[in-house]
Amino acid sequence: MKALAHPARIAVFDYLAARRVQGYDGATATEMAEVAGMTPSAMSYHLRTLAKAGFIEEAPSRGDARERLWRLALHSFSIQAEEGAPEGDRAAERAMAHAFAEQDERGFRRWIESKGEMDPEVRDASGMSQGRLRLTTAEAKEFQTRFHKLQMEYAELTRKRVEADSDGDDSMVFTYLFRLFPYT
Repeated sequence: MKALAHPARIAVFDYLAARRVQGYDGATATEMAEVAGMTPSAMSYHLRTLAKAGFIEEAPSRGDARERLWRLALHSFSIQAEEGAPEGDRAAERAMAHAFAEQDERGFRRWIESKGEMDPEVRDASGMSQGRLRLTTAEAKEFQTRFHKLQMEYAELTRKRVEADSDGDDSMVFTYLFRLFPYT
């Protein structure tokens, strides 16, 4: 968790994940520095930290051997302190959850600001929803399981598109965020 405990590293993780589903295999330190708003040398430090923790790895070159590409080394992960974990681990879990929520919120705000200029069909395929459900814990677990099953079906569709290099179709990257938690 400490390896991701920096906004620039979370931005890198988010950027590389988006590039993966767009069919691109990696990016350079310079490209990622631009996204994170820092210098390429500062970004190189963060990339080495992420690589040491196993989040990213070197990707095959795009043809210029001088160019060093990085890509995600994993497809997903969970941030959750173990039951009975010390307070330091629980504090790290909270910090990571806040950092990822802030990254998601920045993307959501960019969408809100730009959706008026989007193609109406894309705008209509996008959406936001919020509500309250009165559930037992068993029902909440079932709700979550059913959502994850649906998400996995579409993740498989995404994987097939990326493998087929389907640049010619009309697909685009959509972001989703699922949160299910008790109202306090």
